[in-house]
Amino acid sequence: MKPDNTPKMIFSVAGGKGGVGKSIFSVALGTKLAMDGHSVTLVDLDLGAANLHTYLGIIKKTPTIADFILKKVPSLHDVLVETSQENMRLISGSEFVPGMANPAHWMKLKIMRHVKSLAADYIIIDLGAGVHFNTLDFFSMSDRGIVVTAPEPGAVMNAYSFIKGALFRRLQHIFKNHPDIAPVIDTETKKTGGESGMGLEMLTEQIKTLSPDMLPLMQEIEHEFCPALVVNRTSEGHRHVLVRNLMTLCRDKLGVNIEHVGNLPDIPEITDYLLKIPAFLNTWSGKSYLDAINNISDKLIRRTGLHVHAATKSDFSDEDVEMIIHLMETLDDGIFSGTGRSACKLRMYFKPAEVVDFLISRGVTHEAFYTQER
Repeated sequence: MKPDNTPKMIFSVAGGKGGVGKSIFSVALGTKLAMDGHSVTLVDLDLGAANLHTYLGIIKKTPTIADFILKKVPSLHDVLVETSQENMRLISGSEFVPGMANPAHWMKLKIMRHVKSLAADYIIIDLGAGVHFNTLDFFSMSDRGIVVTAPEPGAVMNAYSFIKGALFRRLQHIFKNHPDIAPVIDTETKKTGGESGMGLEMLTEQIKTLSPDMLPLMQEIEHEFCPALVVNRTSEGHRHVLVRNLMTLCRDKLGVNIEHVGNLPDIPEITDYLLKIPAFLNTWSGKSYLDAINNISDKLIRRTGLHVHAATKSDFSDEDVEMIIHLMETLDDGIFSGTGRSACKLRMYFKPAEVVDFLISRGVTHEAFYTQER
């Protein structure tokens, strides 16, 4: 695999409940960006229940991600499929094999390394519904997570459960090697029936006592973890009280500010185009849907940006991360003035590219920082 180091944006689209329209949204968002002249790759990681190929009218047998997982091909580039929309390609998940719906952690990391190596301006990952670990992990690995819901009680509460699960999963991953904080998070995640009161505010209070040097990292997590919310099948100009309640619940219970980036209109005619969603966007009945997608994409792109040092890697393997952490353990304390060695080590599991840029700015260099082309 030869990585493409061109800055790109990776969006992941999820939903706490099935049937809320997340896959149609993924196709429509990709189509809109491709219509604007950007190169787009859709990646169907709803493993075991993939359907992006259907919405694109691809019903013949094509290469799928199963070929990559089963090592029939060396990279995801080998399973790219052209679509009817110019500038947009697909990695299909249509072929199911036993065990594919629950890949091992090393396979998830491998998939995301290959996703990040794809040559595209925008990569849109369509995830399965629910709070399975693989869904939460893929959601966390993207540049911006998007949660799609509908203005219905069950869908909204499932969206809250997904956001809570994604937050807990991220905190577990970041602090998994911290001797004092990891047990607190693990204890809270095992509580049921609404017993857990853990949010970012509660954890921050705990960290003030347990490990105050981690407070800057908590502030960074609070700023960075901001899922985008898209509400499907809404009336024009209508903002449902359930959606307001969801945003309030996330803020008050979790300490998370979600960004409501827009609504999608309820258009019955879309059911006539379920095998050709890109064509629907070019119809008169699809105009309001396309307008909504346009507004949503503007907000997503305006907030999201990648700032990766031009000479450094845009993706770091587990081996790279461990190598750089070991390097940091050997460095002089003065390198970490203004921050902390422990915080930097943990941030390697969170934002490795930024840690590497920080180390380079302090005059540190290492072969693990750079691409082979350097």
